[in-house]
Amino acid sequence: MFEYSRSNNTLSDDSSFSHFMNALPFDIVNEIFSYLSQDDCIKSMAVCRTWYERVPIYSSYLWRKVEFLPGDQHTRLKNHRFLRCLGPHVRQAILTLSNKEELFVFLDTLLNQKCDIQSIVFRRCKVVHQDVYQEALRPFSNTLRELSFEDHPYRLSPIHMMASCPNLTHYTYQFSDRPDYYTYSRVASTFLPDTLQLPIKYLCLDTGSYSDFRLKSVLQHCPQLRCLIVNQSVPTTFDLDMCSRLCPELECLGFHDGVSQGAAKKWEAYARRCDTRRSRGLRHFISAEIGGYGARQMVPFLKKHQHTLKSIHIVGNNYRLYDEEDEVQNKSWSGIQSIHAQYLESIHLTGVMLRNESLGAFLRQSSQSLKRVVLDYEQMDFDDDVANALATLPQLRSLSIGVQKPEIMTTWAPNMTLLGFKRLLAAPNRLEEIALGGDVLVDDEIVEVLCGIRSLKSLELDHPECYNTTHLTADGLSTLATKNGKALESLTFRNVESLTDDTLLSLRASMGSLKRLELSGCSGVTDEALSAFVQNQTSIHELVIKDCMSISEDSIMELKNNRMNILYEP
Repeated sequence: MFEYSRSNNTLSDDSSFSHFMNALPFDIVNEIFSYLSQDDCIKSMAVCRTWYERVPIYSSYLWRKVEFLPGDQHTRLKNHRFLRCLGPHVRQAILTLSNKEELFVFLDTLLNQKCDIQSIVFRRCKVVHQDVYQEALRPFSNTLRELSFEDHPYRLSPIHMMASCPNLTHYTYQFSDRPDYYTYSRVASTFLPDTLQLPIKYLCLDTGSYSDFRLKSVLQHCPQLRCLIVNQSVPTTFDLDMCSRLCPELECLGFHDGVSQGAAKKWEAYARRCDTRRSRGLRHFISAEIGGYGARQMVPFLKKHQHTLKSIHIVGNNYRLYDEEDEVQNKSWSGIQSIHAQYLESIHLTGVMLRNESLGAFLRQSSQSLKRVVLDYEQMDFDDDVANALATLPQLRSLSIGVQKPEIMTTWAPNMTLLGFKRLLAAPNRLEEIALGGDVLVDDEIVEVLCGIRSLKSLELDHPECYNTTHLTADGLSTLATKNGKALESLTFRNVESLTDDTLLSLRASMGSLKRLELSGCSGVTDEALSAFVQNQTSIHELVIKDCMSISEDSIMELKNNRMNILYEP
């Protein structure tokens, strides 16, 4: 049924639109419509018959993903314009907070509109039993490639859900951590043979507890697995060798909440690109220390795969209580110096208790390919050995270092000079991104040294005051304006109390290439200075303001325009 708004100009509008669209190539018209929202498309279809017929064609890219919300059964599904926008171009469906009736109605609608559904996401759905999902997915079993349960309140058997869709390559199960959810679904009674092999390439299990035995019962059916993520809050040790033994094609491995959402999305895309090519061995490893799981399990495993690894990301245990335990951890991680990862491109260590000499030796042995280094020190001195090792990395482009003073002042080394670190920054290098955190690394002298790096495009300074003292002054910040402001494209200030209106405005004239500015915890900057800075910086495309007490939401709203993305968090 065609419904449109009647007016005297309908016929002329229809003719003008047809002439305009016929004069342009299809790909250009398609790009124009890509800037609209799905609701915009539905509204525009009411203008005239030509729009009703052509808008779904021109906006087909917008409708590759469709989300159904509670109540859509009685609103959107009754809208003929919405239904006309559905078709074979729809590849992904997201069902949010759906009950059993809505779940079947939404999926039946996709079938009736002949949608080529390859990915389905169930988000906080209210259906309890997994056999209901299996029944609902049966019509999609031959085409479905990716299946996800996000913030799911009920237990499901991953192997039975994957087996119900034989062509599935991606499976994600994220169990809700809400304390009010305790209902368990009916246990699947279908027997699955041990010889069953599934074409799963990406598997993410985010749940409360997964023992080696339970994980083995899943992995033994996934010999083609390329990416595995197991996140859980319950302290559990894992047999890492079991994972690589059962899944010889494994290239990405992550455990214990170490994998961020951004990294998980990248791994999903990575698994899609793998197709049928042979595995290159373990390439990416991300994990966190938890309970008794730590260096004793990870270091030997990393050494076995040292010739293929491209990135390592390890998050240390944040619940250490005794110095004796710290000493044991130090000794355990010292084995990292025996790893020769010649193809390693990225190393990220956060809160890992590791001796400087061991880390320095490891960096030197991986010097040929390292491009990105992130070191976040916890109660540890940053000495010349690490800085000298960093200076041997010819490919280093991104460096992020945070050094915090410990809570107990007496444990801090009073003779720490950072001479090696200053020599590292002053020496010829091609660093493009630098992030420095903590009151130890960030001071006026360091900022002045940074200004000598001509290749620097992104700079982040995090300088929380410690013991009511600060080493970064307004004069130090002003050197950015006089020496190296023109090359910077991204600038971030976090917890910099010395950043004031006058200092920010002094940076304005020399920041002609700045595209992104972030201020977080900078209470010395007011609405007026920020407005003056932004209005004179036509190159800025992204502005992020967080926890800045002197900047109001009203002033941020006045800055909003079509050319700038603004994120404001009070």
